[in-house]
Amino acid sequence: MLSALKTVLGRRARKKRNEAQAMADELVDPSKSPAHRALNAGMVIAVVVIGVVALVGILIFAQVNEALPEPANEDLAESQDAVTSGFGGAMELVPVILIVALATLVIGYVQMMRT
Repeated sequence: MLSALKTVLGRRARKKRNEAQAMADELVDPSKSPAHRALNAGMVIAVVVIGVVALVGILIFAQVNEALPEPANEDLAESQDAVTSGFGGAMELVPVILIVALATLVIGYVQMMRT
């Protein structure tokens, strides 16, 4: 009878210890912390802000470009075209930046799931 009582008490103690360890793991796990969730939310907000800023920049540049008169001088016309094509080339990189930011978010999420 004494050995049965020891066995029952040992099982209860192990169960309580496992429950306490699980609670401690939840408290210590950095992937479940408010700071980590805020970091992920911050990355999503950054992607949205980059997209909005790029869109507003394109709209402003288009308005300014339309408001400018056509230069009479051929060299000025070529330089205006060069500036416009340079801006267009820079705006082609915005999707790449957004993809890199989203990939960073996905990699961070996968790393969080691994731990």
